[in-house]
Amino acid sequence: MSKYSISFKILSTNHIIIDAAVNNVDGKFLIDTGASNSCIDLNKSEKFKLKIQNSTDLASSATDEIKDTYISKKNSLSINQFYINDFNIVLFNMKHVIKSLLDKDEIEIDGIIGSDLLIKSEAEIIFKEKKINIYNSDV
Repeated sequence: MSKYSISFKILSTNHIIIDAAVNNVDGKFLIDTGASNSCIDLNKSEKFKLKIQNSTDLASSATDEIKDTYISKKNSLSINQFYINDFNIVLFNMKHVIKSLLDKDEIEIDGIIGSDLLIKSEAEIIFKEKKINIYNSDV
């Protein structure tokens, strides 16, 4: 089992942010253990070369239910040396999340890495060292 260490930054809002690439396109992503799925802002689907299709699933956030969701299947995700070649991503309009972070930290995120990846990869978040260890690349 391989171990991958990923450095992160803690924003003034106490959110964790990392650099990652989807389909070989770099972006900024929140780590959210409370998010069931990894997501990308719908308005950034072209940036990340995502082929999207309608989803019948409803999503919700801390502030509202999200009715219009989409899914993109079989994408690549890389975080440092950690790599997945068959990664599904949920898409929805994340303008409220993006605006909230821009107002406070002046950082625009592209999406969220959720518990779907964190659980499958046996992730450990080590706040003192500002790193995440991922132990399994077969996700």
